[in-house]
Amino acid sequence: MARVFGQTDHPRKHLLPACAWRAGFLALSAAFPAYAENWHVTPTLAVSATLSDNVFLAAGGNRTSDLVTSLTPGISIDGAGARGKLRLSYGLTQNLYARESSANNHQNALNAVGKLEAIEDWLFIDAMGNISQQYLTPLGAVSPSSNVNVNANQTETSTYSLSPYIRGHIFSSMDYMLRYKAGISRSKSGQGDMDTREWQGKLSGNTRWGPLDWAIDASNSTTDYTRGRNLEATRYALTLIYRLNPQWQIWLSNGRESNNYVSQQQESNTTGAYGFVWTPDPRTKLAASKTRRFFGDGYSVELSHRMPRSLWTYSATRDVSFQPSSATSTSVGSNYDAVYSLVAAINPGMAPDAIRAQVIQFLQSRGLPVDGSVVNGYLTNTANLQKRQQFSVALLGARNTVTLTANQTEQEPLGLASGTTGSAVRSDGTRQRGLGISWGHQLTGLSALSLLLNQQQSTTFTTGSPETKTQAAYLFLTTRISPKTSASVGLRRIVGSGVGGYTESALSGGLSHSF
Repeated sequence: MARVFGQTDHPRKHLLPACAWRAGFLALSAAFPAYAENWHVTPTLAVSATLSDNVFLAAGGNRTSDLVTSLTPGISIDGAGARGKLRLSYGLTQNLYARESSANNHQNALNAVGKLEAIEDWLFIDAMGNISQQYLTPLGAVSPSSNVNVNANQTETSTYSLSPYIRGHIFSSMDYMLRYKAGISRSKSGQGDMDTREWQGKLSGNTRWGPLDWAIDASNSTTDYTRGRNLEATRYALTLIYRLNPQWQIWLSNGRESNNYVSQQQESNTTGAYGFVWTPDPRTKLAASKTRRFFGDGYSVELSHRMPRSLWTYSATRDVSFQPSSATSTSVGSNYDAVYSLVAAINPGMAPDAIRAQVIQFLQSRGLPVDGSVVNGYLTNTANLQKRQQFSVALLGARNTVTLTANQTEQEPLGLASGTTGSAVRSDGTRQRGLGISWGHQLTGLSALSLLLNQQQSTTFTTGSPETKTQAAYLFLTTRISPKTSASVGLRRIVGSGVGGYTESALSGGLSHSF
């Protein structure tokens, strides 16, 4: 038995406009029901009012108070079957300002991921869609967890991708995979607009020495920025994997890469990598790797440890990135991911759909948001060398839940530093640090009280450069009026300093209903 927890226009030089990608994505989504047996379509409607003393996030004494009414119709789709899976959540928010009606706006929010088995056990199609608010610069105003403020440092960004691929077996001991992925990213500001295309191929198999496996990987990718250079990269490598025992696996890789990230022409380099995976028990996993790349050493570390009612995770990476992860993420949120892992571990036989429903109900009962991220990054028009660390803890009690997330991201643009030199990174890099703590307390079977505290700080690597620091506190009371209707009242206080600094106090209340 399952255990339950108590606009600015800009030139388009790309192949397809965003509207064509959106239409193609929706058409593919519409095809999913033919391949799945269990579908849950839930229309939703939310109404909220926010009284803010600084709706434009102005510094000093230039604050403007206003009452903002937000209407959000939406839809949630969950479907799963032998041939198709789809998870989609979409909402359209209309913000209406009582005094500053010229600021009225609407915002889209989409998080969708689907998988279609077009030809049984051979041809598959993956689809992804994301619409979210993204920051334009790290040294501008930050408005965490609030989309009713008019923030010139934010822009709505849409990202879609389609990826057909084939996979199968040959010669009884070899597996093959060939994938094509095409994506598009567009923002209302035009910053970060890009098209991506990528081919990936993999051939793998075992050897007569049982513990030894091998794999050959090859890829070619192009990234075309509207306001930046077109980038192209090719990589291939041979990897040997050796299983020492059920707990230890080590691997070694060697290959070549060619790209034009730091010069106008393609430059080739030898690559090498090694790593290991250690799983001493079902509750603990450590995976680490180090690579030799054109930019120097890259690495990846992932550590997770699960206790009966807690999950501890740490990750660290140094690699090339093209956009902030929040612009392309299909994850529901870090709080959701942590609770999902715990529920799945406690109920090993529970279906994924049932786990998902229980996790969402659990977070709602504690008044906690599904997303626990504290630093979201910012849009860029070039490839970047990114070094990122994140640590998170989720503690689940009978009536109290505490989550903590801390991360640091350092990002340096790759490319020509002065137009004539080929140094790998430029000096105008940025460092962002964030810390978030949330506490949720279940008052009764229907009501919950939650407190959220977060802080994020951004600066550049230039000596004496300014910085932006934002501290925010939120207090929420949520209650269920009926099985499908909930209400909430919230207070928030935000204090920002440095570039884009401001202060804001706000009172909000809302109703949400699912049909």
